[in-house]
Amino acid sequence: MVVEHASTTLPVTERLIAADALPKSAHCMLITHVLPTSVDFIEALNKLFPVQRIIAIPYSYDRSAVAALRKKNFRVLIPKSLHETFRVAQKQASALLKASSHPLIIQEVGGYLADFTSDLSIHKHFLGIVEDTNAGHWRYEARAPHLCPILSIAQSEFKAVEDTLIGDAAVYSIERIVREDFRATIQGLQSGVIGFGKIGTSSAIALRGRESAVSIFDVNPSRLIKAKVEGFFSRRSLTDLLQECNLVVGCTGKTSIFASDVPSIRTGAILASASSKDVEFDIAGFGKLCSAVDLNDAVRRYTKANGDSFYLLHKGFPINFRDFSIIGPALDLIYGELVTCMRHLRDKRVSNGLHRSTPEIQAEVANTWLEVYGEN
Repeated sequence: MVVEHASTTLPVTERLIAADALPKSAHCMLITHVLPTSVDFIEALNKLFPVQRIIAIPYSYDRSAVAALRKKNFRVLIPKSLHETFRVAQKQASALLKASSHPLIIQEVGGYLADFTSDLSIHKHFLGIVEDTNAGHWRYEARAPHLCPILSIAQSEFKAVEDTLIGDAAVYSIERIVREDFRATIQGLQSGVIGFGKIGTSSAIALRGRESAVSIFDVNPSRLIKAKVEGFFSRRSLTDLLQECNLVVGCTGKTSIFASDVPSIRTGAILASASSKDVEFDIAGFGKLCSAVDLNDAVRRYTKANGDSFYLLHKGFPINFRDFSIIGPALDLIYGELVTCMRHLRDKRVSNGLHRSTPEIQAEVANTWLEVYGEN
């Protein structure tokens, strides 16, 4: 599908914003990936919800994108670590609410304020949070109840569309590093995917499309059956998968390879995450059992006590952020849903607590998307 929109890269999002009858009636703060693909969205969002702060996720920001936003007078903060991101997000949200009585909405990606909603909720002009990711959704879910509205798109039908693209984006980024740093190809490798959810499935399909033999491990036996029916090798033991695979992609959104699994990791194996933050691998545990050397910004080598080595890509952070993880009409779809959720919070159509994006929200965005991009 090739659709030309000379005036904007996000025609659906722009149309939803332009149709709103109450521009600038609330401000917003963003905790987000600041990438070249983010700049147009932030500029568009600023027309509807003036952006007061942008907290960049430390592992997924682009210097040129940050510079472009700062040049346009957006205040962008870059925490030094994920741990610091929680503190900075809480401090900035609190400061904004204390400095102004203007209504404020926060849109974030990862549950950075899940432990802080009680503090935010004491401010009557705090309208709530829109969460983008499963990792964030799970954090808010684990820390319920909340005294403010939290609207999550993490499990919407549109995110299922995005997840099919993330797996392919992850494999694209892996392939680039394998070619450039290992002087090898994915073709012919024995690959393993841990977790056969939406991202795991799309990663496995992408690997198979590169002519790699793909094995699947999942703690859910039903998913192993699904993998087998779809033509993949199913492994009921993580140890078996780690011992046989040259390339392992973690797609669970939680820790899938622990320090206790290190002896099973095949010599020379490459590990990559298509997950969230740096949770997929027990990096602290790896460091206790192995010596670690960063060969460059993309590849870390771990050497076991017996001299065998394996490799970790992108320091265990999601590999798909090395390149553009999601672009084009699919990105426009997700941004459109985020904007529409923010409007629902502004209009006080969401009660306190954690809620999923509604069919009503998704229908509005989907109809606009079909009008813009066509039905074929």
